[in-house]
Amino acid sequence: MLVKKFKIKIGDDKKIIIHVPDIPAGEAELIILKEDECYMTSNEILSQIPRHRAGKVLNTLRREDIYTNAR
Repeated sequence: MLVKKFKIKIGDDKKIIIHVPDIPAGEAELIILKEDECYMTSNEILSQIPRHRAGKVLNTLRREDIYTNAR
């Protein structure tokens, strides 16, 4: 099996023209690999943030309740 690797740029017309004089005539297989350009929406980003439930808040939270020496 003969393997060739090319780095090309696909134009606006979506055409690729390659010249391979050292490959014999006949059938060949062309594989195109392209990295995805992944852009996430803000809703997708927020959905991946873990959420924790701390339970119900039974009373108001005052500074005096948090710090015992604040009085």
